[in-house]
Amino acid sequence: MKTRVNVGCMLFSLALACGLNAEPRRSFYVGVCTHFSQGKGHLSLNLSLIRQAGAVSIRDEAPWRTVEREKGHFSLPPDYDAYVEGAARAGLAPLIILDYGNPYYDAGDKPRSPQARAAFARYAEYLVQRYRDKVKLWEVWNEWDIGIGGTTPGTAEEYVELLREVYPRIKKLAPEITVFGGAMTPSGVQRGWLEAMLRAGGLKYLDQVSIHTYNYSASGKERTPEAWAEWMQKVQELLRRYNDGREVPLAITEMGWPTQIDRRGTPPEVAAAYLARMYLLARTLPFVTGIWWYDFQDDGWDYAYNEHNFGLVRPEGTPKPAWFALRDVAELVTHADFVERVPTPNADIYVLRFRTQEQELETWAIWSAHLDDAYEITMEHPSMQPRPVRVRLVGSGEFQRPWGTRTWTQHKNAPAQPNRLSLVVGRMPWLVTGELAGARIVSLERRPSPELQRPSLVLY
Repeated sequence: MKTRVNVGCMLFSLALACGLNAEPRRSFYVGVCTHFSQGKGHLSLNLSLIRQAGAVSIRDEAPWRTVEREKGHFSLPPDYDAYVEGAARAGLAPLIILDYGNPYYDAGDKPRSPQARAAFARYAEYLVQRYRDKVKLWEVWNEWDIGIGGTTPGTAEEYVELLREVYPRIKKLAPEITVFGGAMTPSGVQRGWLEAMLRAGGLKYLDQVSIHTYNYSASGKERTPEAWAEWMQKVQELLRRYNDGREVPLAITEMGWPTQIDRRGTPPEVAAAYLARMYLLARTLPFVTGIWWYDFQDDGWDYAYNEHNFGLVRPEGTPKPAWFALRDVAELVTHADFVERVPTPNADIYVLRFRTQEQELETWAIWSAHLDDAYEITMEHPSMQPRPVRVRLVGSGEFQRPWGTRTWTQHKNAPAQPNRLSLVVGRMPWLVTGELAGARIVSLERRPSPELQRPSLVLY
């Protein structure tokens, strides 16, 4: 895989002058979060499964306290080199978090003092220099707004002071890298911490804003990927207000629907559908530069604990439904161009047009965001003899579908219509690929979902 990076400004003085607004057109990263630096998982197995799922990047960390274990002296545990080099060999772009405190500075809390911030910047310089050939994506801290990593919650103004110290130094060392800044919790996005960071001038000291966007604790439609996409639009509106109305690149460096068994947990099949819809919707938002699903592997076997159930695979590596969903949408959202959302008679029926690398072919992603019944959607092709299309239900198999419908359940003598194609769609997207230029949606009918009507069965 060819790693896609922000070229940046080649001269440091120019880099500071042009800032995030000088970026060229960005690629979209399908990413996953890993915990290799914490000693979790099986490196070669996980990297293989990540690559097979179609991801192009991993997000991990190299905490300050593990790199500067002797004051003023930097060294890395062998595991860090192993996961960075292993990811690079697998064609995966590492995104490394620079994070957490060090007991030699500010009593191990967040680096708030000038001396601690300068020391943190030296640690960042060491890592950027060491991995300059392999790591082009860096994130400054992880969830500064809360008490994490043995630290106390921090203000946005303090965080901007850290960015002000770190960003110029690592960009001077490696102008070609992309620096993500922000990485706050969903509460930080919603309750003013992000805006406080912007008000304090944070955009001057980063290349892309990064945020975490979990909405699995919400209820009803507010926890869906469609609600997430509307939220991202509002976030971009806020970012534009602090960037003279210009678009700000936005990276989602943590997002997922955990599958634990409690009020906030999401059934695995629903989490898979939400993953597919979120990645597809992200491509309708040109300012979103990537999503790193949190996380790749379940952190344990406690089915009632959310932190043990975020993964695409189980602790020993067995894929969950969301792994198969990612595999089926990753190439499309990484390489295809989003064209438009096709109008439908119902706002909760989504039809997204993508143009594939084979320019004569299109892929239409079709699903229902309704929480209850399914819907039969009918497409009409301008040609009376269209070629068959490839049809895939995300997470399942693919088949070839000739065009042609006949409404025999309504009228026994109904004639066949050779240029129409009908599908019953639900929460999991269908992908229809073929020569679809000029096709349109001509009808939509509600079809009661039998699975929602089925009485509960107890099996022995």
